Amino acid sequence: MAGRSTPSGGRREIVLIDRRPKRVLVERRKGLEIHYFYWDLDMYKPFDYEPVTLLGSSVLSRYHWRGLVLWNAPVRREGRPLVSFYLGVHTPLVVSERWVVSLIFCVKDLSLEERFLLGYYLTVLNAMLQGLLEVDEGKFHGYEDLIEEGVVPEKYRFDPEAWGFLIVVGEPPRDLPDFIERRLRECE
Repeated sequence: MAGRSTPSGGRREIVLIDRRPKRVLVERRKGLEIHYFYWDLDMYKPFDYEPVTLLGSSVLSRYHWRGLVLWNAPVRREGRPLVSFYLGVHTPLVVSERWVVSLIFCVKDLSLEERFLLGYYLTVLNAMLQGLLEVDEGKFHGYEDLIEEGVVPEKYRFDPEAWGFLIVVGEPPRDLPDFIERRLRECE
């Protein structure tokens, strides 16, 4: 797992961030080290846990509970990807070198409501990404002092294998991670 060690007791920051959450919980599961950036409140709900993890040189995040976002061309500073949290809702957005966006989903796996909302989600994502096209890389910072080992409540846990739609930002990889390939085969 890529990442950078920090001097304090093995805690490590895996990305640099532009906003300051209340805390960052680190959870290790299914072979991944997941950092949950926590805010007490977002625009429309309490208890906002926004997961981010590394997968080789890529970054994985969640979008609207059922979306998995694979960021394949992250801009790095000090060896770490730059992650911006969208104001109000804290959606993790990775500053990218390439802005090619691909959407993959299995129509039969999404409910009628989810298929309808997918168009809305993409419109919102597109609007959020526009704000990253010209970003001040100097405003990104570490979060080592916020890291806590802890357990994230089950309903907020990130399971990269349980996605309803996949968004790839950057060139689509030649080889997708095994858990994504398995999920795609299930749709056949």
